Amino acid sequence: MAAASVIRATGQLWKLGLALAALVAGSVAPLWPEATGLDWTSGTVLAVAGYAFGCLAIRCPQCGDRWFWSAALDAGLYGPLFGKPACPKCGHGFGHDHA
Repeated sequence: MAAASVIRATGQLWKLGLALAALVAGSVAPLWPEATGLDWTSGTVLAVAGYAFGCLAIRCPQCGDRWFWSAALDAGLYGPLFGKPACPKCGHGFGHDHA
């Protein structure tokens, strides 16, 4: 992830990691249900919960915009989340002092 990421600058990288881990685990683990204990229904619930967590929890500390929810509605917002240290909605810059 780019060092200039607003997600990294606001200290929310752990939320992104958790959301992605749940999404990937829920998508892949049901391929081996005997080893993982997850069937397709449980895997789907886990994947959807990971996606929902990312959409609801990763937000601008300044204006409260839910960045991944907004990006789900407008895919052009993903780039600024990973390449700029400012909120795509309100423009508040976070710099590197919050990392």
